[in-house]
Amino acid sequence: MKYMLLAYTNRDAWEAATREWTETQRMPAEVQAACEFYAELGKELVESGEFVAAEGLADPSHSKTVRRTGGVAVATDGPFAESKEVLVSYGIVDCASYQRAVEIAARITDATGDSVELRPMMSPAGDLGV
Repeated sequence: MKYMLLAYTNRDAWEAATREWTETQRMPAEVQAACEFYAELGKELVESGEFVAAEGLADPSHSKTVRRTGGVAVATDGPFAESKEVLVSYGIVDCASYQRAVEIAARITDATGDSVELRPMMSPAGDLGV
């Protein structure tokens, strides 16, 4: 069963780290630690055969929202969903059980302090297969 892991971080912490990175041209220590953790986790998941895909996401200021307005799709800079957190990355794993997917998400939370939303993915046939 495939699961999507959506990692969120505190908006204020994200903006502070982004400012520090921009001003100093150096990756903040907590960002470097998170990158190292994700690299190691990714390696383990590839070796176990559970890795499907993962990517970090750009700063939300580069995002667009596409909505249907007056029968036409329109891309705007917002408004976005109100949130105190920022979606910073996603991963897709293919696990033998829901519990295994929870274990992986818990490791991310333990290592980064970020919250992780875990969502089963629908099969091409449209069922959850859970």
